[in-house]
Amino acid sequence: MSKSPVIYIVEDDSMQRELLADHLGKMSGYRIKTFETGEQCLSYLAENTEVPVAIYLDYYLNSIVQDAMDGLDVLTEIKKKHPDCEVVMLSGQDKIEVAVDTMKYGAFDYIVKGESAFYRAEKALYNIYRFARLQKNANLYKTLTITFGISLLLLVILLIILQQAGLISNMPGWS
Repeated sequence: MSKSPVIYIVEDDSMQRELLADHLGKMSGYRIKTFETGEQCLSYLAENTEVPVAIYLDYYLNSIVQDAMDGLDVLTEIKKKHPDCEVVMLSGQDKIEVAVDTMKYGAFDYIVKGESAFYRAEKALYNIYRFARLQKNANLYKTLTITFGISLLLLVILLIILQQAGLISNMPGWS
């Protein structure tokens, strides 16, 4: 029996962390695992084989532990070890430079904390699901196209061999 999918939330603000965990848990039905620091999340990822569907990661993680890793450092480490794991960055900053930096390091989305943050977090999870489904379909179509191409090539080779052996004619008609 497989476990249900899991979402990780890395947020140093306990109120924000619990509200987001409650919202995403109810909305998605997924298990939620929360972390206060990036180091806790990275340690948990290293010790367990479970890979989350998504990680919601705060940009600044130093309000509790002053020398804690910041979100970009944690994002970089996550992407090194789990490149397919999607990370959604959360920040109170509404600066385009910060959003561009996070995307450059592999974030799936960037959400500014505010009144629409939970709705955006929901949409990000839906987009992650949709993106994964599109990738799966693209891989299936690629496999089918390659299989069809190889089959067609083998058919042409078989026809050439049969024609060379004199078992089929190259003359059209019923002769």
